[in-house]
Amino acid sequence: MIFVGCSTIGSIQIAAYFGSLQALLILRQRIASLVFGAAIIIGSIFWFFLSEDRNINDTAGGLDANRQAVGFFVGALIGTILTLIITSIINFDLKFSSDNKDFDDLDALREQNYFLAIKDEYFQFRRNSRAYLAKHFTDLPKNIIYQLAAKIIVKFR
Repeated sequence: MIFVGCSTIGSIQIAAYFGSLQALLILRQRIASLVFGAAIIIGSIFWFFLSEDRNINDTAGGLDANRQAVGFFVGALIGTILTLIITSIINFDLKFSSDNKDFDDLDALREQNYFLAIKDEYFQFRRNSRAYLAKHFTDLPKNIIYQLAAKIIVKFR
């Protein structure tokens, strides 16, 4: 789990670098965050594969596939949550400038930290939930839910 969590943090740093998402960078300089993310991933790989023998059968004391999947999921979740908390604390002073309120969704993380972006989305939803939902779901094809449900029902008959 530790290795997956570290790799997740590194992957988010690299993705934030290439996506210019300033609010998700742990280090303020973009290039430093890219190097930091790559170093964490490479360090995790070396630490995992070179620290001890990891090719152990599940009948001989190793982890079975279900426990590995849960461990991977929990590690990735912890890495993501840690990144969001750390970057929101470090980038607490990042706020929207008055003329750039048109950013929405992930684009909001270019100039605003995660917790402020979530707070703004929540207040937009509370102000007018119908308009908020319509804005986010108008690009979907007509009757998409019905079509998906019909496909699932036909598949399991």
